[in-house]
Amino acid sequence: MAKTVKRVCIMGGGNGGFAAAADLTLRGFEVTLYEDPKFADSIAGIREDRTIHLEGVGPVGTATLRKVTTDLADAVSDVDLIMPISPAFAQEAVAKSLIPHLKEGMVIFLNPGSCGGGLVYGKIFHEAGVFQKVKLCEVNTLPYATRKINENTVRILLRDPVIWFSAFPAKYNQELYELVKPLYSSITLMHDVLETALNNGNIDSHPTPVVLNAGKIEYYHKHYHYKEGITPSVARVVWKVNEERCAICEALGYEKINILERLYLTGYCPKSDDLYTAYQGSIGIFMDIEGPNDLSGRYLTEDAPCSLVFCANLARALGVKTPIMDSVANLASALRDEDYWVTGRTLEKVGLDGMTKEEMRAFVMEGYTD
Repeated sequence: MAKTVKRVCIMGGGNGGFAAAADLTLRGFEVTLYEDPKFADSIAGIREDRTIHLEGVGPVGTATLRKVTTDLADAVSDVDLIMPISPAFAQEAVAKSLIPHLKEGMVIFLNPGSCGGGLVYGKIFHEAGVFQKVKLCEVNTLPYATRKINENTVRILLRDPVIWFSAFPAKYNQELYELVKPLYSSITLMHDVLETALNNGNIDSHPTPVVLNAGKIEYYHKHYHYKEGITPSVARVVWKVNEERCAICEALGYEKINILERLYLTGYCPKSDDLYTAYQGSIGIFMDIEGPNDLSGRYLTEDAPCSLVFCANLARALGVKTPIMDSVANLASALRDEDYWVTGRTLEKVGLDGMTKEEMRAFVMEGYTD
């Protein structure tokens, strides 16, 4: 494994992929941006000159990338770190696409891992017989609040001052923390990937307000999730989801970081004793984010099946009751006419099915041993 990282392959040409590619390039890293050929349109505006214009906070300017490609073999052939930046519902497909290209000692850094992403990759690699070839690590959330402005310009609204990091298995925590730290100085080490998963802010903030605003979103097709969708009463329901998430953390022996503390620590909201007030105080960040403008948006279609369902399934295995999470997941399923309890992130899909709490903690520490 490389002792330092110079060359990075970012997988994904969305908001986060553009922001990371431009940011890391401007900070001196050699960046390849890869996009699946099915989504080549997302990088069409930068294919020829490999240039992304970065606006907003932090290092800004014009970044010329090392490569922009839809050839995965070429993209990962000579890099020190592979960084997939993809929705949680795409993680399985991305992991499978990497299998033919994995080499001994490769490091894969999921940015973000969302809820259980590192475990999804680990299970797929284990089943393919390549788990021992690579080392996996993740952060709980993307290090930026960011949006594309046009086909070659991205704006960073916020650079997270704290993001939580772990390796899978966690026995490699310190080694991979030291490897990734030069890329993101804000990473803070957690016990393991279950703790990073349970501190993914999307669990609390995304599915519940969309479900409770579904009629308004469908009727007007113009919606501001935080400014309009999180009213005082909606914030109270979000707080209940947060309490259930904290109960899962407590059952696993992790520190309970409640939503108010996390929103403040990560720089999204001012310090407050009231969740509604905290959200409304996110001037220039949450208050400026438009969408979702229909019910196919990722706040629902990603975070209900891959965040809420994951947490609720984990809670059931631990004997923790999550009636509000269950209700939101059931309503989200009905809204989308899809059973998220079947299609979402089950414990079987992350390799935790049938395990006790003690077995889960041992597994995320040691990984697959056969």
